[in-house]
Amino acid sequence: MIYPILLLLLIGQISCAHEPYASVHLTGTLYCNESIYQHEKVEVWEKNYIMADSWATTVTTDENGYFEMKATVRDDYFPPKPYFYMINWCKEKQWWNDKETGDKLVCSEPLKVFIPKEYVTPGREAKKTFDFTQVNLAMVETQFAGLEIVLQTVLSQKGECRRILKKDRTDLWDN
Repeated sequence: MIYPILLLLLIGQISCAHEPYASVHLTGTLYCNESIYQHEKVEVWEKNYIMADSWATTVTTDENGYFEMKATVRDDYFPPKPYFYMINWCKEKQWWNDKETGDKLVCSEPLKVFIPKEYVTPGREAKKTFDFTQVNLAMVETQFAGLEIVLQTVLSQKGECRRILKKDRTDLWDN
């Protein structure tokens, strides 16, 4: 009985010892091999070690693959640990052709990159910009933290799938 009480006291001490808010400013241009990674969703999330991760903001890359976003995250128990998140469509993991319609179903996994501490500003306004410059998504891997390291399949965010209509496919000889 004493251990749960001590744990609660420890968490209370941790939560009082840090600023619960942290802000980030991210910019970058994304590529997939030689192609511009345009009109795709990118997000900022905050890693929670006790509860589910918290969403902060979402933007879409422009026609040049460029994005810019600012976000403020909050964690009452631990120092905030924001991360960049997106589905990496550059690395298709699975795909199926629908023989009846000619459509293609493509699935991919998430990409998660933790923002380096020197670019995370305590408080509600970012003071530095973390620039991804020109990132080739074919060359990056996701990062894990907390129990996710051990239990990736249970605790980490899942991938997504999308249907590419036959008329929009570029991998067919006859569209």
